[in-house]
Amino acid sequence: MGRFRSQAVGMDIDRGAIKAVQITPGGGGALQHVGFRRLPPGAVSEGEVADHDLLVSEIREFWSTHSFKGKSVALGIANQKVVVRLLDFPRMSKEDLAGAINFEAQDHIPMPLDEAVMDYQVLGPQGEGSDLDRILIVAAQKEMVFRYTAAVREAGLRPVGVDVKAFSLLRSTLPDALFEDEGAVLLLDIGTELTNLVVSQSARPTLTRFIPGGSGYFIQAIADAADLSEDEAEKQLMNPEVRIGYADAAIGAEVEEAGDGSGEGLDPALIYDVRRGLEDAAQTLAEDVQRSIEYHYSQPGSREVSQVVVSGEGALVAGLDSYLGELLGLPAQLAHPMQKLSTNRSNVPDEQLQMMEPVLAVALGLALEDE
Repeated sequence: MGRFRSQAVGMDIDRGAIKAVQITPGGGGALQHVGFRRLPPGAVSEGEVADHDLLVSEIREFWSTHSFKGKSVALGIANQKVVVRLLDFPRMSKEDLAGAINFEAQDHIPMPLDEAVMDYQVLGPQGEGSDLDRILIVAAQKEMVFRYTAAVREAGLRPVGVDVKAFSLLRSTLPDALFEDEGAVLLLDIGTELTNLVVSQSARPTLTRFIPGGSGYFIQAIADAADLSEDEAEKQLMNPEVRIGYADAAIGAEVEEAGDGSGEGLDPALIYDVRRGLEDAAQTLAEDVQRSIEYHYSQPGSREVSQVVVSGEGALVAGLDSYLGELLGLPAQLAHPMQKLSTNRSNVPDEQLQMMEPVLAVALGLALEDE
């Protein structure tokens, strides 16, 4: 597990919202403050800053309505201009390794290296007794990163770090009990328009993917299947009565109970169509995830995936974690990132925090750093 950044606020920005978390260092870390603000359309698109001035205005307004201490923030990025590669190199000195990586990266990073910011981490031996070290290499387009940091600076804040969102999940949602597990665990953060996927073995990433599609795709699938507006489809997405994966025969009984005999209950035909749209979108996501699992298995030293942990806005869809687990043939559970903290001293009551914690997984991970 990570240690706590010095009062830095973990800030997760995507098309749907700004989510931010601040932790008090010491004593296991206490949750100090939580912020959430919906973003208007057009500020962020496909994980990138789309309207600089609009995003600056929204960040500035967001910050003014909260009581975060200091102005240091750690940002997360996830889009198609971020590249993560795992490569094996003969064991060598730090100086020689840096030169070898810069040379080898040209063949594995699909962007000009002079237009990218690049970093790497030595994960350890490629396998037991191997004289090869597995190296995690991350590259991101400079201009894309700059647009985020420039927006934050213009809003009056100080960016102190930029991390890949998928890696933040290793710090916030990977269950501690699985650190020494012989298997691998798959972390799945279903955001508004992108899903962050990371496979971890012994708390180290072995595969990272950014899958197009998220809760926004679920909303569109519901709108198409049930002939609803996007606003109404979004309401139905979070409707607890529309629990994905329930047997069709149970729908009528549930709807009658919800109506209390008044005749004003939910329309069974609507519920059926909403669930059908949800399940179609979930199946498409599961197919993408399954392909990633199969790729993981094709790599040397890969272990069997033993569990799926689901976070993000999509985790709020009733029954989605279990349904994805059924489709993948794996046990699945919701992420509980607040278990990494000692206590809640924030502006959000425990009951409300318990409901929204999967959405804060990336922000919390950004407020943590590796040991």
